[in-house]
Amino acid sequence: MLGNVIHPYRVSSRLDAARSILTMDEPVVRSALVLPILAYHSIDEFGTSISVAPEVFRRQMRWFSVHGWTTLGLGDAANRLRSGGKIPPKSFVLTFDDGMASLLTEAAPVLSEHGFQAATFVVTGLVGREPVWYRMPAPYRTTPLLDRAGLEQLVEMGWELHPHTHDHPVLPHLPLEVQADQIGRCQSLIREWFGQAGGVLAYPFGQLNEDTRRAMKQCEMRAGVTLQFGSRHDPADPYAWPRIGSAWFKRSIFRQRLAVTGWLERYVSMRSLVKKGRERHFLTPTAETTRGLIDVRE
Repeated sequence: MLGNVIHPYRVSSRLDAARSILTMDEPVVRSALVLPILAYHSIDEFGTSISVAPEVFRRQMRWFSVHGWTTLGLGDAANRLRSGGKIPPKSFVLTFDDGMASLLTEAAPVLSEHGFQAATFVVTGLVGREPVWYRMPAPYRTTPLLDRAGLEQLVEMGWELHPHTHDHPVLPHLPLEVQADQIGRCQSLIREWFGQAGGVLAYPFGQLNEDTRRAMKQCEMRAGVTLQFGSRHDPADPYAWPRIGSAWFKRSIFRQRLAVTGWLERYVSMRSLVKKGRERHFLTPTAETTRGLIDVRE
């Protein structure tokens, strides 16, 4: 559905490779199309597949700050990547899916301390409500997402808000017109409620198909980001840009260094050859994956 994992970076020489690993001064390859977009969900102590512990998150952001990395806003990054514009050296993008409550209490203070920008993808139909969608880990099912007042606080702190659909369905399980409604309604509410452009969509579960691309064009979205691993972004295909999920590097700063400088892609590429992709979870539409938006015979 999403294609193969993006190919690893090329390295000019073994000496350059070793120097990059040891110093982490900048990405292995300088390119206008190389930009790490990090994908987080929640900053908490639950220990789930989508959580990062607060102390780990603080350590990660401290590493970026100490080593001279700076953030780009997601909207700015999308404009640069679409046009093939210049990406400043040692820059990265911070994104958080779902608009969880921990963003305000845990993530935002840390980012403000380091002067980092961030964006969260909002599920407008569930703002202030429990996220009970498909495959959501149990600890979050009884923890409401940020309400409009909480999201307003993030906006006041410089955060960007972008669409994550209205109901968080598996988009490819829906017909084109329903996909377009999910995307367009979410973007419209973000503009109405918060006065933000909301031009970049994060696909729920990272899933999209050709109808999703058509829906994105209908809604005049600037770009779409997936959960496919990678940092290389094709200006000619702005609806399938990859990100680096926090699960890949939350266990050590060393893995974080490898992730943002391109080296972890080698491991991910090799692993993808022997391990079936996560798309196996999304082969068959169900009432849960479609969020009741269409009738499904099970």
